[in-house]
This record gives sequence, C-alpha cells and structure tokens, in this order.
Amino acid sequence: MPTLFVLQNNALTKYGSRSPRPPILLVKHIRFAISVINEKHQIVACELTTPDVDNPTAVPELLDQIATPISTFMDDGAYNGEPVSQAVLGKHPDAQIIIPPRNTAVVSQAGNTQRDEHIQTIAKLGRMPWQKLTGYNTRNYAALAVQCYKHIFGNTLKARALPQQKTEACISSSVLNIMTMLGMPVSVKI
Repeated sequence: MPTLFVLQNNALTKYGSRSPRPPILLVKHIRFAISVINEKHQIVACELTTPDVDNPTAVPELLDQIATPISTFMDDGAYNGEPVSQAVLGKHPDAQIIIPPRNTAVVSQAGNTQRDEHIQTIAKLGRMPWQKLTGYNTRNYAALAVQCYKHIFGNTLKARALPQQKTEACISSSVLNIMTMLGMPVSVKI
C-alpha cells in the first residue's frame, strides 16, 4: 500500500544544559530528521546528522529505511532542489513530490517537472490555495511527532558519540510508535 512520506527536521542538543558533564561538551546540536507515515503518526525513518551536513543529504538514508512504496513525499522549502527530487524519484518513480518552491523560483528550461507544475500553480492561484490543493497541511503530522518525541523523551540525547545517539533516537522513536499505537487523543472542535 503506497504511503505518504512527510519529513520533519529539528534539532536535539547533544548534552543537556544541566548535565554534570564538562561544559566544553555543551556545544553541538544534532539534526533530527524523521518521517511520519499517513495519519497514524508512526515514525518510519529516523536519521541524525551533525550541523555541518546539509538537510537534503539525509534524504537518501531516510528513503533506504522505508520498505513500502511512497505515493507522496512532502517537506518544507529547505529540501526544494534537484538532488532531493532525484533521490526520491530514483527510489520511488511514481511518487508525487510536494515541496513548496521559493518565492523567487522560476520554471526550468524543460518546464515539465513536478516542481515546475507547483511554481505555475502558485503563480496562477497563490500559495494558500496551492497548499490546500496539494494537501500540504498534512505535513503537520511530522511536526506533531517531533513535538511528542521532545515532550516525552526531552530535547537532549544522553549518548556521547553519534552512532550511539542514532541508536538512542531510533529506540526512542520505536517506543513512541508503540505508545501512539495504543491510542491517540481524538480532538473535536466545539
């Protein structure tokens, strides 16, 4: 069954500010990129990178963690570019890529890419109608997953080295998935 792949990028601190470890270690933030599947709030991929690594370079590693075909890849404008599109379409050729182009974006010379269609639709209808038309607001599921992660596990990684931090984030994500499978609150507007 094809799935919606929503990517969210956020920062976790390497050590907490109240940590008994020496202050010299309180320097780095680690980028926490996760992807959430559909409306089930399930984290299906997790990758940690250091701040010196570009956001789009984490996409191939995240895509390698997905076993099911992706029908839609969605993210914010930081991932707007050819490398991300090529990585997604290389693994999932039928995927629809929904990444908002920058305000200054122009149509490519070929004029037939998904990005070009988004640019033309935004020029014709405006950004807000484009978001409604493409379902871009479902990206909030990934933001909610990051918020739940940070609320339950905190903003700080306990492990010292990056490989152990990756393991810590993956285990925490698995535990969060179990918790969300047990039940999510159903909110109704009154």
